[in-house]
Formats: sequence, C-alpha cells, structure tokens
Amino acid sequence: MKNYLKYDDVKVFKYDNLVLAVIYTIGHILIAMTCNRIITGASLDMAAADAFIEPIINGFWFYFLLVVLKNHITKRLDNMPTKIFSSHNVGIYLAIIYTIGHILIAMTCNRLLTGAPLNLAAIDAIVEPVVNGFWFYLLFEVFNIYKENVVASASGRSSKNPNPEQLKSSKLAPINNKKNLD
Repeated sequence: MKNYLKYDDVKVFKYDNLVLAVIYTIGHILIAMTCNRIITGASLDMAAADAFIEPIINGFWFYFLLVVLKNHITKRLDNMPTKIFSSHNVGIYLAIIYTIGHILIAMTCNRLLTGAPLNLAAIDAIVEPVVNGFWFYLLFEVFNIYKENVVASASGRSSKNPNPEQLKSSKLAPINNKKNLD
C-alpha cells in the first residue's frame, strides 16, 4: 500500500463529493422553485412542493429504467435482425428515454401541482434542467479551482493525507512504519 491510504486513492472516504452534492441539491431546489415561479407564476408553496416532489418521482423513473427497462431494451436490441442499433450503445438509448420521461413527468407534476397551463409547464420542464446544468458546471469548476488551491498551498494536509516528507519511521514499533509499506 503506497504511502498507506492516500487521500485521492480512496474516494469513499472523501467528504468533498458529499459536500458538493449537498450544495448542488440545495441550489437545484432553489433554481427549480425560481424557474417555476418566474415561468408559470405559481405561488411559492406550490413551487416548493413541485421542486421537492418532482425529483422524487423522477428518481423512481430512473430506478425503473435501470432495473426493468434496461434488460428488456438490451434483449430487444440483441434479437433485432438488423444491427442498426446495437446493445453496446444502450446507455445513449436509456439517456434519451430517460430525458423524454423526465420532461413528461416534470410537465405533469407542474400542471397538477401548480395548475399552470400545459405550454408553460412544458417550457419550465425544458428550461429548468438547462439552468441546473449550468449550475452544476459552475459549481464543479469553482469546486475544482478551490481544491487545486488547497492542495497547492498544502494547507489541506491532514493525518489522512500527510506530506511525504513528514512520514517518519517509528523506532518503537517498526511494524507501524507507514513510510516503507510496499
């Protein structure tokens, strides 16, 4: 184990991604509420309800697509006599199906919860994911710049990610010598 468990080697122990996910989720909810209020003119409580309920339903849609439809689509593609569509590209097909379903679910939730006309619900269902895509990109880039600055300044060092020069051999317990464990 090279330098024991380095900070970047074990992604499970990194809290950066969890923090980033929480920040993104809060921003996503605020963007969804704002888009809903601006585009459809919904009240704040109905926009908030839509911003919380619609992602939960889309989560079930995503799960259903991966668990049930993926195998069905893959089998159908493998059994097709013409090989225009290949099961090797099933990810693209699932993404297209998911996106269409996501838009339909978003339109339906918006229409049922806020009472917005269908054309405004459709606009909101298309505009809000695009804005959230920009939010994700902005957050991702800012977070990466922050991480680069922390690593470059070496102020981000901890006992989990020590500086290689700081590793010392133990004279009392040579078995715990983390410096030469290969």
